Amino acid sequence: MSKKICIVSSQYLPHVGGVENYVYNLSRELERGGHEITILTSQMEGAPNYEKNGSVEVYRLPTRQFMGGRFPVLKHNKELRAFTKEFKERHFDLMIINMRFYFLSLWACKLARKMGLPCIIIDHGSSHLNTGGKLTTKLSEVFEHWITWREKHYCKSFGGASKASLEWIKHFGIESDVLFNNAVDVERFQGYIDNPVRDFRAELGIPEDAIVIDFVGRLTLEKGAHVLVNAVKRINEQRDDVYCLLAGAGYLREELEVQKSKNTIFLGQISPAEVCAMHLASDIFCLPSFSEGFATCVIEASMCDTFVITTARGDAKELIKDERYGIVLPDNNEEGVYNALLSVLDKPEYRRSASRLCHDIVVKECTWNFTADAVINYIASLEEKSQK
Repeated sequence: MSKKICIVSSQYLPHVGGVENYVYNLSRELERGGHEITILTSQMEGAPNYEKNGSVEVYRLPTRQFMGGRFPVLKHNKELRAFTKEFKERHFDLMIINMRFYFLSLWACKLARKMGLPCIIIDHGSSHLNTGGKLTTKLSEVFEHWITWREKHYCKSFGGASKASLEWIKHFGIESDVLFNNAVDVERFQGYIDNPVRDFRAELGIPEDAIVIDFVGRLTLEKGAHVLVNAVKRINEQRDDVYCLLAGAGYLREELEVQKSKNTIFLGQISPAEVCAMHLASDIFCLPSFSEGFATCVIEASMCDTFVITTARGDAKELIKDERYGIVLPDNNEEGVYNALLSVLDKPEYRRSASRLCHDIVVKECTWNFTADAVINYIASLEEKSQK
């Protein structure tokens, strides 16, 4: 039976990020299953306040942007009040709220309660946000605890996009086994693999026998791009056949441009098809992140048969089970990343074998139909409880 599902995400496409892609892919998979999806998100310059693609509706609510667009805050104005009044008359089987530490998430919790609508908050991280300063990082921790405390008053159900996220929310006194796992659109990504949109080695003049390391993510402290740039710079002091490609934007870009080696190249924001082409041109994907759930970029790199080095800050061990599959570091200190890269640079056979093992897991277990089924089964369990 068709279900009506409201998905809330403080940030959504065309804003680029892992949660944005998660919401997009989950909504499309649910739509393919015959379900009606409504997405509530923040206004974004250049994007319409309302759009409908197929049966997926997107409402972008009035917002002020802070921290360079990383922290949108709802405007509680006449426009929002009018929307809320009209929206409250609609029926949904479930509201899925992504990420706890946004005011839109808290507002959605209150709205769901007023509508008598079951809701669940899905966590995507595995640690507090690192803002780059001790004081601001501490303040963000205090804020996260406060807003989670407020949300728990209105929403009683929580879950995770990874097992690491489920473990992390115990920090806030939340116990849950509800898992709406991150995944990859295997069919779409296979199309990118079969028909690459760019040849990065040819475009950038990288020799065919060079070793290419790549990175995808925000250029922020929590993603660890600075750790990778420093590690590659140290490697380039010893050998010049190693290159590093970084896709993404963020506040560290200017600083990293100054400290990088000549073989490190910033690509800026690129499309999913271009990300795939970058992985195909690369030998090693490195994500020395401080906080992750089940990172989309790790799954996509594995889909492209690119060897993975990452940290144990998320659910990477679900894919990289041991050293036969890749390298999962205990943390993202520079020395560990540097040594891990050195240890595999001249081991192409090992890298190929490990990446193939990860690829096989992705196509069998990390697909969106599994996650969509988990959502529908969750709704069924709620309905069963309500009938008892």
